[in-house]
Amino acid sequence: MGNDNFTAAPSGTFKTQDGYINIAANKQEQWESVCDVLEVPELKTDPRFQERDTRKKNRKELTPLLEARLTQRPTLHWVDALNAKDVPSGAILGLEQALRQPQIKHRGVLQNIDVPGIGGIEVFGLTALFNKTSGEVATPPPTLGEHNAEILGRLGYDEAQLKELKTKAVI
Repeated sequence: MGNDNFTAAPSGTFKTQDGYINIAANKQEQWESVCDVLEVPELKTDPRFQERDTRKKNRKELTPLLEARLTQRPTLHWVDALNAKDVPSGAILGLEQALRQPQIKHRGVLQNIDVPGIGGIEVFGLTALFNKTSGEVATPPPTLGEHNAEILGRLGYDEAQLKELKTKAVI
């Protein structure tokens, strides 16, 4: 089933044959275009879905009706067909897909950092531009426990207490 956390039906996330699609049909003419593209003209005249507010109120009834059609074809088919009718829509991407999008590469969101003993790893870079800093990640993230002594020392633990915590495998 689709996601019920959106405010304007049929806007939201819906299941397709091979994934999920987000459809932003907030205007009446967009709703009618959704019905045309999905070949469900009867929904345009169904009293539960004729007006925007009634579509919102009857979202739980509407979602499975739309998904019955949407699951018959792949996401990209629906994205192309809906966008061609001026209905904003897009594929919902998994994290791996999202991180491989051209704009992510263009903006340098992921940066490859060399970690001694491990090799190169990808980390999130700084995507904001700052006047006085480079906006670049130049060092790898800390290893597990790398800063324990420094942090616990600031909290008042002395060398003997740190040694005891290490002996007990607390840190």
